[in-house]
Amino acid sequence: MIRKIFLTIVLCFFVVLTVGADDDTEKTIAHPGASIKKYLVYMPDKYRRRSTKRWPVLFFLHGKGERGDDLSKARIAGVPEILGHDLPFILIVPQCKLSAPTWEVASLDSLYEDVKRSYPIDTNRVYLTGLSMGGYGTWIWASAHPERFAAIVPIAGYGLSRLNPCGMKALPIRTFHNTDDPTIQVSETRKIVQAVKACGNTQIYYTETPTGGHDSWTRAYKDPALFTWLSKQKN
Repeated sequence: MIRKIFLTIVLCFFVVLTVGADDDTEKTIAHPGASIKKYLVYMPDKYRRRSTKRWPVLFFLHGKGERGDDLSKARIAGVPEILGHDLPFILIVPQCKLSAPTWEVASLDSLYEDVKRSYPIDTNRVYLTGLSMGGYGTWIWASAHPERFAAIVPIAGYGLSRLNPCGMKALPIRTFHNTDDPTIQVSETRKIVQAVKACGNTQIYYTETPTGGHDSWTRAYKDPALFTWLSKQKN
């Protein structure tokens, strides 16, 4: 009987010790900015709570249609929908408030500090991606803090007038846009790529697909090679 009790205790301890992330976690930022209050956290399947390992972190910024106060909206497009926990990163998915027109750097900075305090992240392996409005957010946040990110993947983005292209001249970048995008003109990404290349960036890779409309992210995120490339980048 004693042996059975002992084995049960050991088993329970093992489960607590090794449990990964069966579900995403909803978090509220301690000092929220104007555009972000809450975010989702997806821990990798191999995550162990009591481990001392530092994990790479991937921030995903959604598009305009997922703004709001209901985090379920943030689960339905892009990286969370396609991959979820099936990544070797801690995945952070903030939600832009409905009252905010778009992402803004100060709120994203507050998010970063909250994540850094709360989770065992490797600050030399911080990655950033986003689609549509989130592609814009990716460009402006990376432009504001190019030293923070090991690599970025803006998709169907825009915002050249808000950027410092030469500040990103050493930043590894992969970016995507469809030629026939009716929502955000492909010229937006072309102009940014041209400007960043003109500053001497030799690590920017642009993929333009003739068809597909506004959705240039599903194909990109479903390609394992993209995340293999990301995982190799380090500050």
